[in-house]
Amino acid sequence: MKKIGILLMLLALTSTTYAQTKLNIGDKVPAIEFSNLLNSETTNTSLTALKGKIVILDFWATWCGPCIPAMKNLIKLQEEFPNDIQVIGIAEDKPERLQRFIDNLPSKVWFGLQTETLEKYFPYRILSHAIIINKEGKIVAITSTDNISKEVIQNIKNGKKISLPFKEENITFDYEADPFPVKNPNAERVLLKGGISGVSSYSRGYLNDKTFNGRRLTIINQTIPSMYRNLYQKSYNRTVLEIDKAAYSYKDPKNKYCLDIISKKADGSMYALGIAKLKETFSVKTKLERRTIPVYVLSVIDRTKLKKLKSTTKKRTLEFRGYEFHAKKIRMTDFTNYIENETPVPVIDETNYLEFIDIDFVFDPQKKGSFKEELAKIGLKLSKAEREVELLVIYEE
Repeated sequence: MKKIGILLMLLALTSTTYAQTKLNIGDKVPAIEFSNLLNSETTNTSLTALKGKIVILDFWATWCGPCIPAMKNLIKLQEEFPNDIQVIGIAEDKPERLQRFIDNLPSKVWFGLQTETLEKYFPYRILSHAIIINKEGKIVAITSTDNISKEVIQNIKNGKKISLPFKEENITFDYEADPFPVKNPNAERVLLKGGISGVSSYSRGYLNDKTFNGRRLTIINQTIPSMYRNLYQKSYNRTVLEIDKAAYSYKDPKNKYCLDIISKKADGSMYALGIAKLKETFSVKTKLERRTIPVYVLSVIDRTKLKKLKSTTKKRTLEFRGYEFHAKKIRMTDFTNYIENETPVPVIDETNYLEFIDIDFVFDPQKKGSFKEELAKIGLKLSKAEREVELLVIYEE
């Protein structure tokens, strides 16, 4: 399933000075300096030097899945309007990782790294995040990058007013705090509320909390189908949507909900409590069906290499974001779940390896064959096949 690691992939830093320096639509942008630019004729420039051009600041990261197609679209727009716009991608990345992306995808887009100055003027917490500055140096849009199109650029070029969805974020929201404080931690509770404006979608399982581990699940700003996937612990690849997808679009704030479940015992009953709450509240229904579908099978090609992964640690840790996976004392099924995040179909673990493992897995998504090569280094491979898989079917009667 898409786990809480997705939250780590999306969040950025905050600052107490935002209220004093944050720029908004209609504001004139100061002469911000850009240093250490990559893929540019000069390593240093400023917005003043770019006056007369439409400037698109795209805050993104190479490890952010949705950011990649959005950036590729900006690369195309840069090619179509070479004399009218300048796209500057500001990355939440290590310089060497960003350079590999540039080398694998040549373009006329400039790239730079996040700075304290940019953070103060353009604060955000959810990637990707775009600022469009017109030829006069005024901000005309603060929006999600995937809203930028050829038509938008043409309208700005012709001096027409544009109206893109405003990307409003709750910069002060504390993702580490308990969003729904508990008065009696031993009592059973199922709390369903509307979404929290300007906050990312995430879920929390309280794995390191002695009081709530196995008893509590918090889901923030998810659609009904996404909440069901969380509660059934099924990935998107193992879900069949027999509903009007547009009616449950994540882009519509009215479709986002929060769910906080506390069960009496740490026996997994919190999932059943959550499912029951959704079914009694909404018309959307669910069922589990077994179907034979295309899959990838994870198998062993070198058991000697695989045995080197055997865990030597006592504490379980697990962190991943896009092309990186780092974990201690996990099962192979945990790694399989991560792989499934990176594939278009379910991944079936047929390694028959039952020991705990420690693993550090990093691949280059812009390098063809990188994923396969890195798997081979630890004695594993993926193969196309067909298997009978339990699927979550979400439907309306």
